[in-house]
Amino acid sequence: MVHLLLIPGLLLATIIGLTLWSKPASINDLWGLILIGALLGATLNYFQYGFSSSFRSLLNEGKTSGMRAIIWMLGLAIVLFAPLLAMEQWQQQSFNGFIRTLSLAIPLGAFLFGIGMQIGCGCTSGTLNRVGQLQPLSFTTLFFMMIGGTLAAFTYSDWHTLPSLEPFAFQLQFGWIAGILLQIAILAGLYLLLTKIEKRRHDTLEPLYDKKASKRAVHPFLLAALSLAVLNALLLFVSGSPWSISSIFPYWGSRVIDLLQLPIDWRFWDYSMENTTRLNQGMFENPVSLTTMGVILGALIVSIAHPRAKIPMTTKGMLGSMAGGLIMGFGAVMASGCNIGAFFSGIASGSAHGWVWFVFALMGNYVGLKLRARLQ
Repeated sequence: MVHLLLIPGLLLATIIGLTLWSKPASINDLWGLILIGALLGATLNYFQYGFSSSFRSLLNEGKTSGMRAIIWMLGLAIVLFAPLLAMEQWQQQSFNGFIRTLSLAIPLGAFLFGIGMQIGCGCTSGTLNRVGQLQPLSFTTLFFMMIGGTLAAFTYSDWHTLPSLEPFAFQLQFGWIAGILLQIAILAGLYLLLTKIEKRRHDTLEPLYDKKASKRAVHPFLLAALSLAVLNALLLFVSGSPWSISSIFPYWGSRVIDLLQLPIDWRFWDYSMENTTRLNQGMFENPVSLTTMGVILGALIVSIAHPRAKIPMTTKGMLGSMAGGLIMGFGAVMASGCNIGAFFSGIASGSAHGWVWFVFALMGNYVGLKLRARLQ
């Protein structure tokens, strides 16, 4: 029954988002972004959907339902993003996708992030989801993500000067229609490859939409993926930028440095000078901070209604969370984004760096799983 309420719920969220968008900027920033973030967090928690678990199922078991759902998510997001990015501006709102330079820092950072995804307690969105579930280890992971991201900001001058190519966006290189069709074709090819992998491994394929079922059952992963795509597009419409998380780590890190009065003058870091406006924003003025807090809040609300079993804390688990969080935080900032900002929103924006991130993060996940097996 709850699944049947998904589409009306998303339509209601869209109406609320449009209403908030028409209000003054301060109201829009505070309530609109927290609301959309809460819906993102609630979606992740309710459907128990995660990026790291989808990568792990593919690499360890040859099960592809999570990854195939991600393909649907990316395809829908590409289609929804395209008209907004093509317009560039509507009334007083401008729309900016995540199109980044193809720096060597991106594959290196993505590879590190992939390792951290598997030895920690999940990716960035998964960690925020688990914080909302009040999972003890997730707080450790989030804290060390913040430390890792702050360290990446501190060493910005060391990796920011790595060799790079000019940004590449499919829609800008091939035109909007051809760019969309080309990315959809790539996704379709990956989808077919994933189906072959699962059929070869298990002689069958877990359907995302079962026509033979009496109620034509839709897989929870597919519902989650399509919901995330709609909400990300709504966030782009309301705020002018897609969903991102990783930039919050050095931002929160700088706030902690100030709060504890640590003898660190982060304002003179090269990263801080490049991101002066963002780092000088207040906690309730920074869009990424608002959305991130919303994700935790939404996951928490679902946890109150549907409590999850708590994962026990162990020494190995704690060490894995610390190491995974540190590596993910550093890798995410270095790669210009995590599984959300670089992979999800990057590909939805038509940027080639999102595809580069995916390839190297998948390789990192493979290494991370090998390390995880040795540590257990």
